[in-house]
Amino acid sequence: MILHLRAAVEQLYAVPPPRFTPVRSELVAQARSAGDKKLAASIGALRKPTVAAWAVNHFVREHADEVEELRAFAELLREAQRTLDADQLRVLGRERAKRVDAVADRIAEVAAQEGQRLGPGVSQEVRDTLTALIADESAEASVLTGALVKALSYSGFGSVDVADVVALGGDAADGRDAGERPSLSVLPGGGGETVDLEERRRTRRAAERTRLQTALEAARSELRSADRQVAVLTARQEEVVEGVADLERRLAAARARLEKVTGDLEEAGRIRDQREQEEAAAQSAINEHDRDEHDAGGDG
Repeated sequence: MILHLRAAVEQLYAVPPPRFTPVRSELVAQARSAGDKKLAASIGALRKPTVAAWAVNHFVREHADEVEELRAFAELLREAQRTLDADQLRVLGRERAKRVDAVADRIAEVAAQEGQRLGPGVSQEVRDTLTALIADESAEASVLTGALVKALSYSGFGSVDVADVVALGGDAADGRDAGERPSLSVLPGGGGETVDLEERRRTRRAAERTRLQTALEAARSELRSADRQVAVLTARQEEVVEGVADLERRLAAARARLEKVTGDLEEAGRIRDQREQEEAAAQSAINEHDRDEHDAGGDG
């Protein structure tokens, strides 16, 4: 027997989409049988969740540990944004898309096991909802109710609009004031005792921060190693550049010497040609003298 609206929500938003309307009708009938017309009307007004909202609700209820890991990561990223920790933001920013894709794929896998395949459009709505969860605490709280009626979205700045995104909002949920963050507890499978995620949250958050801090320290160590390598190679480059400059200076000096030797060689060659011509002229003069002497001796 359903005694209050919250219990009806926990049961109703745990069923697959095809079962929502029949189960809602059953709960309305139970409330009427108990003579609670107001409760019957409230249950009848509960909205059927979209397929994306149901898939996220089902995953939150059945796989709280995996959702908690994403939640712990979201808190680290928000803390880095608040403190403007550039190193953490670089590490976490690169990991955000991977986290969203991984959890979205798991949600699609779990939904398929329940006979509900998620098309591309629905899968994108799931990713948008997870992105909103990471970006905004109110969006996170809404998702963790396990009673979303529609997907969330985040524009990239500002807060996420969470108006009318959960089955119970404001004072409809156990007397809360309008605008107050939804309950962070869900009932697994629509019944049983409430699962409080707060205790596991602290442990997983600490473990996640330790893991990310280790990754950050490793990245910093690799950066220092890369800096040292750059410094060594820069020194080597300067050494090689200086060596090239020295070789260029020596080459210029060698070329100057070559030019001088070439000039001297050309001058020596010119002088040799001149001396060769003088030697030939002297030889010709001697030959002519000898002929004259020979001719003079024959005449006597």
